[in-house]
Amino acid sequence: MSDAGAAAAKGLVADTFSLLDQLRPEDWTADSAAHGWRVHDVITHMGFFFNFIADPDLVFPDNPSGMSERLNDAAVRERADWTSQQAIDYYRAQSAAGLATLEALQGEDLRDVPLEMLDLGTYRMSQLSDAVAFDHLVHLTSDLLAPHGPLSPADLSVSVAAAIDPAIDWMIAGLPQMNGAALYPILSSPIGLRLVGATERTFVLTRGEGNSVTVTETDDLPAEVATSAATEFLRWGTTRSAWRSAVTTAGDRTLVSSVLDAVNIV
Repeated sequence: MSDAGAAAAKGLVADTFSLLDQLRPEDWTADSAAHGWRVHDVITHMGFFFNFIADPDLVFPDNPSGMSERLNDAAVRERADWTSQQAIDYYRAQSAAGLATLEALQGEDLRDVPLEMLDLGTYRMSQLSDAVAFDHLVHLTSDLLAPHGPLSPADLSVSVAAAIDPAIDWMIAGLPQMNGAALYPILSSPIGLRLVGATERTFVLTRGEGNSVTVTETDDLPAEVATSAATEFLRWGTTRSAWRSAVTTAGDRTLVSSVLDAVNIV
C-alpha cells in the first residue's frame, strides 16, 4: 500500500490551497516552467488528474496519440478559457473527491487491482496516491514556485519531506515501464542510482527478461553510480533540467551518461 502517498497528497493539496489564496489576477496568466502552460493551466491540470482518479465515467478529450502527455495537453485546452474562480472551484471539488478516492484505494479489496495508464504502464490502484504526490510536488516546486517558476508567495512551505519518498516511489515504479525500451539496448551492465538530501535511497538498474529493465532498491551498488540530490532527481528525471548540472558519476561515465540521457519520467 501507499498510505504515505495518500498522506503526502493530502498535505500537497493543502499547500496548493495556500498558494491559490495568494495568487493575484496577473499571476494566473503568467507562464509556468511547464512548457506551453500558464499558471492557470497547471492548476486545471492538477484538478484534472484528481478528476481522472475520482470519476470512472469521466469522458476524456480526443487523444488519437494514446500518449498521456497529449491527453493532459488536451484537457488543459478544454479548460483554457475558464475564469480563475472556475479553476479554483474545479480544483477544490476534484481534489476533495480525489483524496477520498485515494483513501479508498488503499483498502484491501482495491489496492492491488491493476490499472493501465496509457503509455505510462500498468500500476496497482494504491500507487495512484504516489502518482499524485509526484505530480503535485513536481508542479509546485518545479513549475509554479520560484526559483524555477514565476510565483513567489510570501508565506508558503511545500510539504517536501512528507512527499519526497512517495514521489520517488512513483518515479522508480514508472522508470522501467516508461523508459525500458530506450534503456535496454544501452544498459550493458548494472547502473547504480544514489539519492541524497531530502531522503537517502539507493537503486540499481539492470537488464531483465524479455528486453525489460528492472529497478531494485538495494545498498549493494555496482561500480557505475550516479549520485544526485533527491529533489534534483524530480527535475532531471522529468527532463525539466539537465542531469549533467545535478549529478556526479563514478565508474564508466560514458555508460552512465548514456543511461541518464534515456531517462524521462512522466
